[in-house]
Amino acid sequence: MLVDMNNVGVTHSFIGHLQTPNARKRLSGPDYDVRQTTGAFGFRNPGPWPARADVVILGDSLVFGYGVADGSAWPAIVDRSFPGLKVVNLGLVGAGAEQYLRVYQTFGERLRPKVVVVGMFPGNDFWDAGQFQAWLREGGQGNYMVWRNYGRFSGNLVRQPKRAAKSLLLRHSYLYNLILAARSNHEAKQAGEPKIVRLKGGQEIRLLPSDFRSRTAGSQAGRPEFQLTVRALKELRNRVEKAGGRLVVVLQPSKEEIYLPLLGERVRDASAALRPALRELGIEYLDLAPGFRREADTGKALFFGADGHPNQAGYRLIADQVIDYLQGRIRKADSQSTSGSVAWPRLDSPGGVARLGGADKIARSKAQRGGTR
Repeated sequence: MLVDMNNVGVTHSFIGHLQTPNARKRLSGPDYDVRQTTGAFGFRNPGPWPARADVVILGDSLVFGYGVADGSAWPAIVDRSFPGLKVVNLGLVGAGAEQYLRVYQTFGERLRPKVVVVGMFPGNDFWDAGQFQAWLREGGQGNYMVWRNYGRFSGNLVRQPKRAAKSLLLRHSYLYNLILAARSNHEAKQAGEPKIVRLKGGQEIRLLPSDFRSRTAGSQAGRPEFQLTVRALKELRNRVEKAGGRLVVVLQPSKEEIYLPLLGERVRDASAALRPALRELGIEYLDLAPGFRREADTGKALFFGADGHPNQAGYRLIADQVIDYLQGRIRKADSQSTSGSVAWPRLDSPGGVARLGGADKIARSKAQRGGTR
């Protein structure tokens, strides 16, 4: 792995990139100013790398917990809510489904988890699938995030002189980036964007419908980006089930899907084709959009104002819904075990600590994470 100096992590020949391992970096912007810590291999887990894990969570920056402190990332909240179980966060900023699969193959499989959760973000996961496939077609050399964010230059000056020049300007010219930002802002204003939702508490949520439409174009069933995503999830399911585990997909909504309807605007359901595809594959899924809409309807801000990621309240809402879902599945596994048929793995901890189960432990778990929704 080679360290990249542009704060896009390190190169990984199979996955494309990883966050910089064992780092503590400041993330600052209009919506946040936080320190974010990575442990071994660049993932956001405290302490030494475990030999085993009960639950592994795959995903992109939403699973990583971009924009909030370490303890507010939703996998960290899930981990605290299940005493005796080991939950490992394998969120990789900028990744898509093919990279989720590769992260699992490289880091997750060896942990022998009983449950693997995939935090899908249809708001850009299909777009990411297309980008990563393009990088692979061009040889898959170097740091994928550098290629994606800095002009898609693969390193061949003879074949890609224009991309080489663009990459150089993007990485080293403040003026060039300023001009691009000004042009982008002008185009957005011409399109009447950003759309602004003003909430009861005075917060403003800025929405970019045109960007959302562009990033979700590949969510339709006939698109190659969609097919790449489904193929990766199918292979992931096969690997997890072969190892005796269970795969669950969590569908995380975008701010446009949640808040544009409050302005009376129609918005594409980026998960519309994915849900029946998951059912056909026999993959359980948890759709978080209804829960987010209920909270947004009460005037709550669940995303940052300008940035597209959930804010602390949004990450907690993701965690609460995932925790409730897992607790329900644990109770179901308990009842199935008494009947001699277990479809869901029992989450006994590697060290023999009793798994979370029963009304008293569930209530205690909710108290530890700060109450119920």
